[in-house]
Amino acid sequence: MADARIRMPRQGSSAARDSCLIMVLLLAGCARYQPRPLDLAAHPTQYRARRLDDPRLLAWVGRWSSAPTPHRWTGRQLALAALGMRADLARARAEWRAAQAAERTAAKRPPPGAQGSVERAVSGSEGQSPWVVSLGTLLNVELGGKRGARLQQARARTAIAEAELRLTAWRVARETQAAAQRLAGSEADLDAARREVGALAGLEARERARYQEASLSSAELARTGTEVQAARADAAAAEAIALDARASLAGALAVPTGALDSLAVSVDSAADCAALETTGPDSIATLALGARPEMGRALADYAAAESDLRLEVARQYPDLELGPGFIWDQGVHRWTLALALPNLLGFRNRAAITEAEAARAAAGARVAETQELLLSDVGMAVSGCRGAVLERAAADSQVVVAARAASLAQAAYERGETSGLEPALAALAVARAERLQNAARTRAMGAAQALVAAAGNALSLSAERWPDPREDSLTEDVPR
Repeated sequence: MADARIRMPRQGSSAARDSCLIMVLLLAGCARYQPRPLDLAAHPTQYRARRLDDPRLLAWVGRWSSAPTPHRWTGRQLALAALGMRADLARARAEWRAAQAAERTAAKRPPPGAQGSVERAVSGSEGQSPWVVSLGTLLNVELGGKRGARLQQARARTAIAEAELRLTAWRVARETQAAAQRLAGSEADLDAARREVGALAGLEARERARYQEASLSSAELARTGTEVQAARADAAAAEAIALDARASLAGALAVPTGALDSLAVSVDSAADCAALETTGPDSIATLALGARPEMGRALADYAAAESDLRLEVARQYPDLELGPGFIWDQGVHRWTLALALPNLLGFRNRAAITEAEAARAAAGARVAETQELLLSDVGMAVSGCRGAVLERAAADSQVVVAARAASLAQAAYERGETSGLEPALAALAVARAERLQNAARTRAMGAAQALVAAAGNALSLSAERWPDPREDSLTEDVPR
């Protein structure tokens, strides 16, 4: 018996030592925190160094479009460049990856635990070992389908992040194409305004010659001079608008304004209102309801509200905690099993369920609201396209009539039937008609882009390929 009293403490000490060894091994496999401080000067430096002639950027654009010329880009090519450089798209992509990582966390089951204790009797253990050693496990069994509801909730959050990512990419492409169209239109208006100034200056020169011949009054000459100054002020305003449009395009591209100093924007040939003739307003509305990213975001929000309600319903059932274990009590071996039902009196969870049901109803109302907004956008875009087509046809006719009148005036002048003022006045009328024509064409192109955007994006009405915002990136390395 004395030998037993000597050996038993060693067995208890060995069990404690083994438990400590297991804890050390478990802690050795833990991840370690690694700080990653931000370099606040790095990104501004990269931003200031961006250029449209960057070989990486040209190769990126060339994957989905024809290669741009050194100083001439189309609106689609600029939109592709923006998709590769914009920081808000990179942020949305990072948030989507974080939501994906949260799915693994939601799928985890409650990890088992362990507990142990060592006791030593200081009296009353004559003839027995004074040591008491207990080891036990802690098991949590989730009831009511909580893990499935939690996983569904995480997947709904991932769907929201993906919908937000696609919506961000669509907005980036739309904003860039619209900014490129504004720049092209403002540059064309500036050229037309300068031609009008030239035509008025030519008319003023002829009238000055007539005035010196005493064939024209000073009042008429002064009136023309006033028109010249007004046209020059108008041209200066057009130049300011063009400069502002260039700066807006630089902002949409996330490049310095100086990178666009020599850029000329070409109008996308496929951007017109011809889709109305082949598709029809009703088909475009149906296409918008299925392709617009806003609709995907609204449906993802509704799925998230559904998962929240399912989780709250599952939480009305308490979890079961099991604690099987082993006790060595002064030489006596015992097996134990502990059971626990925490939060037993908090069943039903009616308040949280009612809140989740109300949130689901609100999410459903937002889906209907989004559908109304999309249908309204399509209606406005269709009306805008029809009006722009009519305006452009009228402007084209006006240019044809003005050009015919200028040809007749020039012929009459060459035959000596009229003075040189008549061809100059006719040339001025042509310049003004051409400026109106340029404005009408710009509005028609904007209406066409609005129609394509209302239907979803360029993918909705054409077979052109666009980058996948989840995988394709220019500024970071993403696994393909």
